[in-house]
Amino acid sequence: MGQLVSVCRPFIFVYVVVFSAIFYSSAGYATEYDRVVRLEPGAELPFELKAAFLSAKPGTVIELPEGTFHFDDEISLNTSHITLRGQGMDKTILSFAGQPQGAQGILVQANAFTVMDLAVEDTAGDGIKMENANGVVVQRVRVEWTAGPAEENGAYGLYPINCDNVLIEDSVVIGASDAGIYVGQSRDIVVRRNRAEHNVAGIEIENSINADVYENLATHNTGGILVFDMPNLTQAGHHTRVFNNQVIDNNTKNFAPEGNIVGKVPTGTGVMVLSTDWVHVFDNEITGNKTVNFTSFSFKSVSILDGTPLPDGYDPYPEHIYVHNNIMKKQSNWYFDGGEFNFLTNLLFILKLRPTADIIVDGQVASDLTAADWCFHDNMRPGGRAASFGNLQLNKTHWLVSLLGAPGTPPITRYPEETNCTQPDFGPVALDMSVFDSVPEPDEEFTEQEIALLCGGGDSNTVNWAAYQVNCPQLSEYRLFVGNDPAAEPNTDHGLPYDLTSPLFSDYAAKYRVVFLPPGQTIEYQEQDVFTFPVGTIIAKTFALNNEYGEEEVIETRLLIHRTSGWQGVAYIWDEGMTDATLALGGGAVAMNVLDSDGNLVTVDYRIPDANQCTNCHGVKEEGDDRFLNQPIGPKARWLNRDSLFHGELKNQLLHWTQIGLLTGAPLPAEAPRLPIWNDATDGTMEQRARAYLEINCAHCHSEGGRARATGLKLMADQALDANYGLCKPPVAAGTGSGGLKWDIVPGDADNSILVYRMHATDPAVRMPELGRSVVHGQGVAVVEDWINSLTGDCTPTGP
Repeated sequence: MGQLVSVCRPFIFVYVVVFSAIFYSSAGYATEYDRVVRLEPGAELPFELKAAFLSAKPGTVIELPEGTFHFDDEISLNTSHITLRGQGMDKTILSFAGQPQGAQGILVQANAFTVMDLAVEDTAGDGIKMENANGVVVQRVRVEWTAGPAEENGAYGLYPINCDNVLIEDSVVIGASDAGIYVGQSRDIVVRRNRAEHNVAGIEIENSINADVYENLATHNTGGILVFDMPNLTQAGHHTRVFNNQVIDNNTKNFAPEGNIVGKVPTGTGVMVLSTDWVHVFDNEITGNKTVNFTSFSFKSVSILDGTPLPDGYDPYPEHIYVHNNIMKKQSNWYFDGGEFNFLTNLLFILKLRPTADIIVDGQVASDLTAADWCFHDNMRPGGRAASFGNLQLNKTHWLVSLLGAPGTPPITRYPEETNCTQPDFGPVALDMSVFDSVPEPDEEFTEQEIALLCGGGDSNTVNWAAYQVNCPQLSEYRLFVGNDPAAEPNTDHGLPYDLTSPLFSDYAAKYRVVFLPPGQTIEYQEQDVFTFPVGTIIAKTFALNNEYGEEEVIETRLLIHRTSGWQGVAYIWDEGMTDATLALGGGAVAMNVLDSDGNLVTVDYRIPDANQCTNCHGVKEEGDDRFLNQPIGPKARWLNRDSLFHGELKNQLLHWTQIGLLTGAPLPAEAPRLPIWNDATDGTMEQRARAYLEINCAHCHSEGGRARATGLKLMADQALDANYGLCKPPVAAGTGSGGLKWDIVPGDADNSILVYRMHATDPAVRMPELGRSVVHGQGVAVVEDWINSLTGDCTPTGP
């Protein structure tokens, strides 16, 4: 059998629960938890922390000791109202150096999360990522890539995305290849008293609403503080205040991977606004930045300079920009870093025989400066002179005639009278931290005796239906299969084996799928969504690898169980003799040589996810629901609408399930949706097969309610072939995942498409999907490449 290199056991770790009040206060927000889990130092701490994340109940403080602890995988938290705290950002250090698995260090998908007094170092991808959460508090946390600035570093240090009510304070981020502190597509944000240095962007607020950024030190970054609004995302940003910050000497050479928008930020930028509205910048010290202290650009200029198309419905123009009462002083007249924005800016000023201005705008407005509501006043140099102002008027005619020095063109440096105006302050951000006050009651807990009773009970001749309520220690205790053989017949007439037209790729594993339906219950057909299954349903999926001798070895069986609280995923790892499979809530890994579908020998690092990582793929956030809940992926009409063998007879699965009375509401198969078999050239067109492959492998995240919806990339097979599907779409928050490329899908050019680049990658910070594979699925990627190469057109924008 393959070498079992790591198995995380269910809950074998030591902790102490102390019932004493725990308080922290920040601007009047207070949280009190009376459950404390204290972990002991030692080599087992990474496993113990993963186990603590798996078992923690809402209203728990997980306390880490002093020391440096090494992790080889990300750790995920899905439970709300958890505080993770160490002994100080230089005393408790979580090191992810060389991690082979996981796209970040800590991934949180839960409300009311607090992290404090610890450090996260050298993650393959992002440091601490918080998704889809209401209530995020980060206090006294350091995230650092210890080798210094490098393109290979993770993209983001502290990374709330699609969150509400975010507080980041008194923290330090060093070395991020995109942004040290990045808050994206979020609402109601306070970022204060932090230090960001040697990142590409020190602090970035992107497509977010209502943000206060103040009393921070941004130094030795490429750009100090950025406020951006990018196209093709879930919301447009507005109302950001940047005040009382020190933005000093941000002159680190831009080391962002090519293809990312932040890679266009000129070395030596203080504060930069791109395309967003209602930004007030005041009372800051912005000095020593070699290219420009403050600049405001339109995405229209990006389109002019590098050919990125402007999507329909996107407003590229920054409006209601108010910059006042700042101290500004540049380090030199001209500084060249090789970037296009830096070069063009300096060239225009040189040709006009003028020093580069402290404040530079590109002049791109929808109509005129007055309508754009740009206001600049009382920005001073330390000696008392007014900071200089430059309007590049960057469009396809004005910048060209400025270069040529044609007579009658406006001066490159001017302070237009219409910008000498004021705007009312829209006031401080008020965080609503009431979510912290409502700690939910934990799910019903079963004692060891109750678990043993449920797992050992029921009619021994059929499935142990009562056991669905708990995680049995052994798979055999559910009695799902005859002889406990996952390749054998289900141990009930209500067990429905099934196949998908196109399955998810998992390191060339064969999969055996069975739905176990409680007696007397039925499945409700849905036209497009996952079928509706009753409480008590168990979906079993067994994974087997074909070893180098051509022998199939069963590795694990995953269960997705529909409990009263929702769907929960758990994994069971089979022993070498195939006598039984043991619960592995913490996941595991198997290193093995396997045969691919063409008979070639491939070495895989097969990973079994922990229970929280199940949510990475199965988690969906429905509109109007504050929770991020699991649901099945495969049991949809379009995947099940195919023929399979039932007791030696070939039948359509939908029709068979209907005829035996276990599926209700289904039409005839010819009237039901269907996606083709991706590797059957006789089944559908090339485009249909490629898009089916992308949906089953990617769309569980890249969809309206999936984890990756913040990217704006949606890979459902019925999505229009436009920018939302990746066509000529620039990357967002991709970091090294861009591969130096400009667009997700380039018609006729798979080699220059980011989507294909990430499908070819095995680096945990780059590859897509993030989980579920360690090697490249060459056959599947080839289908997608062939389709992209067949597309016509290009990504050159049209129009002025």
